[in-house]
Amino acid sequence: MFTLLMLVIVVIGVVMTISILMQNPKGGGLSSAFGGASGGVGSMLGVRHASDILAKTTWGLAIAFTVLIFAVNMFFLPTEGTQDSIIQRQASTEPISPMQKQEQMQQQMQQEQPQTAQPQGEQPAPPPAPAN
Repeated sequence: MFTLLMLVIVVIGVVMTISILMQNPKGGGLSSAFGGASGGVGSMLGVRHASDILAKTTWGLAIAFTVLIFAVNMFFLPTEGTQDSIIQRQASTEPISPMQKQEQMQQQMQQEQPQTAQPQGEQPAPPPAPAN
């Protein structure tokens, strides 16, 4: 049902776009190409009636578009029980200050470094002398 409604919304959007483009603005538009001497919407209904029909069609499509979008939003999209992100969940369970977070990150980095690395400037201890 959701897929069907979304398909209808897309089709209405395309038809509404075509209807808007066909309307006759002050400087002429696509409706002048269809309503000229070549015999189109304008010569069939008259220029004034073509504009009225296109305007009413646009209004009807816009209302249908809006109603369908609200219907999909109300009935098909989750409203309750939305999951928080991992960051929000962790912040709500154990709030932590930025200083504590930095200390934790430093500890993790120290644990990840290999333990065999010697600090610079220090020489390893000499092996113990053999007992006689």
